[in-house]
Amino acid sequence: MQRLMWFGGIAAALFIVLLLSSCGGGFFPSSTEITAITLSPTSAFITPTTTQQFTATATFGNNTSGDVTSQVTWTSSSPSVATINSSGLVTGVAVGSTTITAKSNNSSATATAPVTVSSKTIVSITIAPTDPSISLSADQQQQFTATATYSDGSEGDITASATWTSSATSVATISSAGLASPVSIGSTTISASLGGAVGTTSLTVTE
Repeated sequence: MQRLMWFGGIAAALFIVLLLSSCGGGFFPSSTEITAITLSPTSAFITPTTTQQFTATATFGNNTSGDVTSQVTWTSSSPSVATINSSGLVTGVAVGSTTITAKSNNSSATATAPVTVSSKTIVSITIAPTDPSISLSADQQQQFTATATYSDGSEGDITASATWTSSATSVATISSAGLASPVSIGSTTISASLGGAVGTTSLTVTE
């Protein structure tokens, strides 16, 4: 009798696990489930009729990552400003702003990127301050700003819309808003890019 009760308990437990799995109520995401998506570039500045290719990188349930550009659903919040096809290629239509969204087809993970369509192009980008130094021991940070010079001679702050990178992330990292943080002593090149133009400056991390 006790053996029958024991087998019955095991069977009931297995039934509950199978039921949770079939209902999507598992304890962990499956190894192939997309848990997060990142887009590259993080923003775009184009003119009407020109294009910008976006790529989508997914983080999966087993903490691996991979290119899913052709496997996500792409949408534009304002197709009258810019359209995007199933391969992540954006085409400018008219002057204005839109938001590009990439959505996973097997989870709720999404990522967005702003796109600006302008009648003028970015000629150059200037980063300020120029060649600063920050202290590692004081955990000092540095906020950078990026200014674009347009084809008509006008200028504009693009700090929030530019794509920021550090050439040596082992020395310093930089956020999408242009805030640099020290990691180790050394030097790195900070870049801000948008619309095909790139501005650079150096950042030194001292003791």
